[in-house]
Amino acid sequence: MRILITGITGFVGSHMADYLLKNVPDVEIFATRRWRSKEDNIKHLFGNDRVILEECDLLDRGSLARIIHISKPDIVFHFAAQSFPESSFLTPVSTLTTNIIGTTNLLEELRLSKERNYCNPTIVSVSSSEVYGNVLEEETPITETNLIRAANPYSISKVGHDLMSQYYAKAFDMRVIITRMFSHEGKRRGKRFALSSFAHQIVMAEKDEKFPQYAPSFPTHPIRHGNLDSIRTYNHIDDAVHAYWLAVDNCDYGEVYNIGGDHTCSVGDALDMLISKSKTPKAFIKEFNSNRVRPTDITLQIPDSTKFRVKTGWKPTKGLEEICDDLLNYWREVL
Repeated sequence: MRILITGITGFVGSHMADYLLKNVPDVEIFATRRWRSKEDNIKHLFGNDRVILEECDLLDRGSLARIIHISKPDIVFHFAAQSFPESSFLTPVSTLTTNIIGTTNLLEELRLSKERNYCNPTIVSVSSSEVYGNVLEEETPITETNLIRAANPYSISKVGHDLMSQYYAKAFDMRVIITRMFSHEGKRRGKRFALSSFAHQIVMAEKDEKFPQYAPSFPTHPIRHGNLDSIRTYNHIDDAVHAYWLAVDNCDYGEVYNIGGDHTCSVGDALDMLISKSKTPKAFIKEFNSNRVRPTDITLQIPDSTKFRVKTGWKPTKGLEEICDDLLNYWREVL
């Protein structure tokens, strides 16, 4: 089985590769990477002869055509994106270009490959729960028919990604499945994201305890944060990539599917759980930092994943406890 992963160097893409190598014995993975992308997430894959890394940029149609020709994929997992909502406020044009034009370039090259009878893969096109924007409390849990109220350049770009994926599925009878994943966390999550940032700060405090000659002599450690009142429903990355795999054989082409975990709480509650797992005896003081607040924030994300669960039989196996353990242990390993 030949599988193309766009964005393998990212958080989700690297975990998808791990899942496939572990669970699909005959898999051959082809993956896009860019020369400027950090490769810390995939160092463990170097030298694996089942993983072929190819230089490719979604904004370069020639490089896309080349990797499709080389890989002739049976399945495509499309993760490549500018995926940081905060960054999108500073670079809106780049975010829109990468996520909408890049996705369209990929779909167009795959359409041409289908038209030429070269390959006709199943495509899991990874959109985002951010497309729903600021929902009203009476609209929760959020179904696939909720209004789209994108609230930042990133979420607007994922609306475009989402709609172009639906368009190609319906206009050209392509095998495109659109997923809207809600909050998903685990090891390798970058510290730009709230829970990983908290875990990083906690582990830095633990490191201070090991080297007291370099540590401040204060009895407390600050945890810098933004909006702690936002409600999130957390899903472990292992369950997320398993869901993407189940989508391939079970979901209908051209349809949109919410995917979300079972643990709903405030960001502040998740922070409290992380603090409770700290290995330092010092107390933590929550310190509000306005730089960690988005100009417009999405504050209520409670998914209804019934449509996806009925189709696939998927359900989460790990909760917030495992997410917190994995985040803390990850930073303990790399710092």
